[in-house]
Amino acid sequence: MTPKKKRRSSIVEIGTGPARVKIYTINRKDGYSEFVLAWKEGGRRKVRSLACMEEARLIAQQTTVRLTNGYSGDEATKRDIDILRHCEGQAKQFGVTLAAAIDEWVSARKTAGDIALSDAVRFYQANRADIVQLKSLAQVAEEFVESRRASGVTDAYVTSSKDYLKRFTGQVSGNIADVTVKDINAFLQAQKTLGPVTRNGLRTCLVTMFGFAKRQGYLHPDRKTAAEQSETFKVPDSDIEIFTPEEIRKVLLACHARLIPLVAIGAFAGIRSAEIQRLDWEDIKWDRGHIEIAGRKAKTAARRLVPLSDNLKAWLAPWRESTGQIISMATAGGALSLLGSKAGLAGGWRKNALRHSYISYRVALTGDVPRTALEAGNSPAMIFRHYRELVDAESAKQWFDVTPPDGWMPKDLPPTIRQRLRMLAHQNRQFVDTTNPA
Repeated sequence: MTPKKKRRSSIVEIGTGPARVKIYTINRKDGYSEFVLAWKEGGRRKVRSLACMEEARLIAQQTTVRLTNGYSGDEATKRDIDILRHCEGQAKQFGVTLAAAIDEWVSARKTAGDIALSDAVRFYQANRADIVQLKSLAQVAEEFVESRRASGVTDAYVTSSKDYLKRFTGQVSGNIADVTVKDINAFLQAQKTLGPVTRNGLRTCLVTMFGFAKRQGYLHPDRKTAAEQSETFKVPDSDIEIFTPEEIRKVLLACHARLIPLVAIGAFAGIRSAEIQRLDWEDIKWDRGHIEIAGRKAKTAARRLVPLSDNLKAWLAPWRESTGQIISMATAGGALSLLGSKAGLAGGWRKNALRHSYISYRVALTGDVPRTALEAGNSPAMIFRHYRELVDAESAKQWFDVTPPDGWMPKDLPPTIRQRLRMLAHQNRQFVDTTNPA
């Protein structure tokens, strides 16, 4: 028995003449349709079966074009067509054709050479200049000083920052993003009149300002600033100069009344002169036995408590009921230099000797370097390096035994304090005003 032929329901023709391709739709017994392409090529009849009419039409169109152009080769598969459409869709996101996208890729590939394009893009992102706002050094310096003033730092800090940056912007100009490490190093090295400590202070100010600029978006957010990469200056070791117990006694007795708090607190509490300027009498906790230095008043911005020794209490007794600022350098002026001569010190006044003396004698008295470092707002390493074993325990005991002589009262005390002390003398007989026996 002859089997039945598959029934053809329709014929679609693509192309004309020798390049014509026919598509036969065959209805199969299983209910599915089969699409058969038929064409003549090279004198022979060729056929191809596909399960999808859309794919059959695409293949037929490709075959017709190929036959018309006289090209022999493999037809694109459905997967090839899907990939093509995906790539066209990707290029369309950026408003370009697939051909244009390929041309751009080839050009970038040639330019990058052996470097992966992804690495080249990351490098560009890290070094592009258009991600920062252009600001001149002078503008940034002005903004920085105002930000410091608004942050509540001391007037002395604001003034020193302003002076440092005026010096810098007077010699280096342009946008801050264009300043190089070489520029900063050359500027710092040119400051021949400044010592290494001051030049390091100037560099620190620049580092702080450049950090401010980075946070404001004026410098690249992911790169070290030029100031951070600049060089520091080596500070040569110098001998620590201190006073002897007898010398500090002479200094205190030779002091004008307005200088006594500065000298006594420096000598017997080791507080820096700049920090003493920021202290108020209310910071001296007489009954608790310490001086409180708040973070905003400390050089290191860290709160600390300094012991209030008995002899320091005695020297400050005339001011126990006082309020407000203890002293200002405007008040002290250059009087310390004159004080050295007035007290008969060999070689005159010794810079920083009050603080150096306190730390040296305190370490010798307690034998506790970390504790002294905490009290002085210094590092243990610095104290080990400069202060340990400078004096012996006996000298340390004598230092903290230096007290006012019996009957002592500074003759140049303000009238209000003198009147108060007369009342105290009447009550406790602790003070005798030898300058006015009446």
